[in-house]
Amino acid sequence: MTLDSDVALQTLLGQFFNHICEEDFEQCFHWAKAELQSRNSTAYQLVDEFEQQPTIKFEQINELDNSEAFLLFSACYGYARHEVEESNWYLHAETLVRSSITALEAITPSPLVKVLQKFAAIQIDVCYIDRGIYTSQEWLMAEATQNIETHLACVNTFAAEFNEVESQLFARHLLPEFNAYRHFSEGVAIIAELCDIRWGEPAILTAKMAQLRPQFITAVRALTAADKYIMSTDLEALWPPLTFFSENRQPGSGELYVERGSISISYFANVNHIVTRELRKALAEIVETGPTNHALHLSQWGADTPKSNMLNDIWAGIAKDFEDIYSWQLPELTMPFRNKGGKDNQLVFDVELIYYPMGIFALNLRAPLEYVSASGVRHAMSLGTPFAMDQQMSWHDQTYGLFEEFAEQRFAELAETLNDYFSHYQNPVADLLIYNASENRFVSTLLDRVIERVDGNDISMTAKSLKTHFAYPVFVLQQRELRSAVDDWCLRTVTSDEYNLNKDCYNHDEFVFTNHHECILGLLQQPNWVLEQSAEMMEVAAAVNNLFHLTNKLLDKQLQHNLTHAVPTLKDKRISAAKLRGQVKKLTDEADCLRQFTHDAHWLLELINAGSMMTFPDHTRMVQKVFDHMDFDKLHTRTQKTLDKIHFRQEEIISETAKLYEKLRTRNSKRFTRVLSGSMALISIGALKDIFDILNGSEMGFKISGPLQVSIVTFFGMLLIILLINKNESDK
Repeated sequence: MTLDSDVALQTLLGQFFNHICEEDFEQCFHWAKAELQSRNSTAYQLVDEFEQQPTIKFEQINELDNSEAFLLFSACYGYARHEVEESNWYLHAETLVRSSITALEAITPSPLVKVLQKFAAIQIDVCYIDRGIYTSQEWLMAEATQNIETHLACVNTFAAEFNEVESQLFARHLLPEFNAYRHFSEGVAIIAELCDIRWGEPAILTAKMAQLRPQFITAVRALTAADKYIMSTDLEALWPPLTFFSENRQPGSGELYVERGSISISYFANVNHIVTRELRKALAEIVETGPTNHALHLSQWGADTPKSNMLNDIWAGIAKDFEDIYSWQLPELTMPFRNKGGKDNQLVFDVELIYYPMGIFALNLRAPLEYVSASGVRHAMSLGTPFAMDQQMSWHDQTYGLFEEFAEQRFAELAETLNDYFSHYQNPVADLLIYNASENRFVSTLLDRVIERVDGNDISMTAKSLKTHFAYPVFVLQQRELRSAVDDWCLRTVTSDEYNLNKDCYNHDEFVFTNHHECILGLLQQPNWVLEQSAEMMEVAAAVNNLFHLTNKLLDKQLQHNLTHAVPTLKDKRISAAKLRGQVKKLTDEADCLRQFTHDAHWLLELINAGSMMTFPDHTRMVQKVFDHMDFDKLHTRTQKTLDKIHFRQEEIISETAKLYEKLRTRNSKRFTRVLSGSMALISIGALKDIFDILNGSEMGFKISGPLQVSIVTFFGMLLIILLINKNESDK
């Protein structure tokens, strides 16, 4: 039965478009999901797993009836639209839209079903428009609008085949949506055209904007009149950056490109202090003896054998105690990057896992930036944020959408490996590896050489000329979740130069800005060895900062456990001396590990505060300011307070447990004495009877037997019982 004759399917169609017209996409998903569940449809399981598996194949759904297939389409489409509005998971949303089209293929074919497929396909191009806005790639927007026009032309072709019922359904539900898409696409096409010339002469941009402004306003007003609130506001927000470009760019200026630079994205995890000493010892033995097979080789990741690292010579204050640094080189991670015109551009990240003393793992991903536009650099800088747009990443025959997802997976597997290796502890060890890729992250961007492209010619930029350029803010502005338009960074307030950390180490025209999640090193006048030193300074500072951040989380849990930990009493029948002895040893070992960590932490803090961490005074002042801008002071103050509380409570628990152990041992000793005394008494009575037997068997002329023997044995037995009772009374 086709849609034009299926009344039940037409009812579902109306309910679906009610949600779409209200722009309530999340409710659309929940409605469809609930309907599938009420029908006991096999499609419900597919819907329930959208987040993990958005791909649906026709073979999975070819036995669904028309209503079930349409509800599956509705669930896919509603979930995808919700993701587009609430997140940056565009690849995930695009996959769901394609799955919604697959679901429509399971419905009896008709011209109206083909139109529904085009309706869904347009949303894929809307994702590309959003992707172009987020990454400032206007060519993606232009291509998407061309695709939308192609889809709308196909819709007109299919509409010519409609019967009367299909025409009515189309006019009621679909025509308003296609009209809205046409207005939106026309507006976006205008923006893409203007963005394409935004780096040309400002006067030309201004004239073109004046010419196209009326058409743009017409599109916005049409969407507003049609109650398409999301589309109208999204479209309207695309204009202000172009106005700023036309009014504020200097004539003769061009677009900036980073000719040579790099980006480093790091994630951090903290090892529980109860195993840090053993871990350092194990890694040292691996490096020294070089076993061919070892669990800590991380061979499942295709890693090279771990090696020992040394810090740069600027770290004289900590070099000796920080010499136990180990690293693993992992396979490269690659992702397509800004491939305008079908180019095969990629970002290729070297991946390295580093273990620092005191228990911090750093997962570093570093890629060169070569001839990347300023907008492209900002795109790359956003990859290490929780609000990053998902990508097509490839690593070791695996695919990932987000760096955060990649880091979470690596640390989860590392925690499993460590738990297997330290199996002599409680297995698994609670909180053996603490990590949160959304919070414990750091993005470091290094600019070495920058050029300005004017009329096809590349002009080298000095640090001074860069700081006066129109696009300078693109490098120094902190990353934000908000991406409302192409190059909307131009509308933000630039970071004040009072936060520039260049004064202590670098030339006065250069710039260094940092916070606890990111830094930018604009060192255009420095040799390579200074660049390497500076990058390492930021990496180590970020590792130390995250060490204390993660340690605070672990210590908070430990303090909560210690405060709620109740020492058992003698009345507890489950306790034993052996258990208490083991508990005292465990607590003492943990306390020793914690004392070692406290010692190391105090040592490191003293070095930082005393200015003894670095070799040279200028580096010392620099790193102190870096820690200050990372809010390190708040972190280590809290760490010390928590450590003091834990030490105090641990000593209390150890003392109380040790006292209980002594009491239990004394009580057990007394019980043993009583049992031994009773046993001796029984032995004594038995011996008395044996004496009588010996006497009766002798030739001494008398015989003790019968009532007399019983009386004597009973007398001595009662006498021993009285003595034991008196002894027990005196023991209590």
